[in-house]
Amino acid sequence: MSWRVSQDAHRARSLRKYDAAEVEGYESLVGSLSPEDEAAHRSDLERIVALRPGMAVLDAGAGTGTLCALLAKCEGLALTALEPAPAMLAKLRGKAGLEGVRTVEGFCDAAGDRGHFGEAEFDVVLSRQLGNVLFDPLAAFRNWHHWLVPGGSAVVIDGTYGRDSWSGKWEEEIDALPLSAHQSLALVPYLLEQAGFEIESVGPMTAVNARPSTRTPRYAAVARKPRSAAEEGRSR
Repeated sequence: MSWRVSQDAHRARSLRKYDAAEVEGYESLVGSLSPEDEAAHRSDLERIVALRPGMAVLDAGAGTGTLCALLAKCEGLALTALEPAPAMLAKLRGKAGLEGVRTVEGFCDAAGDRGHFGEAEFDVVLSRQLGNVLFDPLAAFRNWHHWLVPGGSAVVIDGTYGRDSWSGKWEEEIDALPLSAHQSLALVPYLLEQAGFEIESVGPMTAVNARPSTRTPRYAAVARKPRSAAEEGRSR
């Protein structure tokens, strides 16, 4: 007997949980940001990653579009949202201001997911509160590495969740998901390194954590896909 269900079984189980009622609950809790919370997220993002007009940016595990809505206010970004739950994507697609976001339905944490996008298609891959629900974080990070241009950045924003953060029908996921409940800021950077990235920074989302609406402290790990020596020379 395996220590957890298969990835296919887990995906089917997860998608069943994201019914219309669950999505509405998610949206009311974390699906939209107040102006003050949005400003805090923007402050932290500007500190850790440079987003410039013309960049192709992937929001991995986009949910109902919280991060996309923030990124859509950055001038000139070409945004793509990747999300496996149809009800989540439907909510995202119906939001004002996100009409120009390309949406793709799918997961990102299996080798078979790599075909969603081409090699070196994005300048930046960002995720917000996705890491803790990845069945195979290493596979996800390897896919991101493939999808990024040399020198591109991966940004993982997540919370330092404990076992008590999971309740109800989600409690059964604690011991199925490697990043479901961990307190160390070393684990995600370590996994990113194993996927071929170089770590640029890891630390708390200071502005976000100062907000009273943040119940679980958030952190961000920023990693860079290395360039070859020849690519480094051409970039100078």
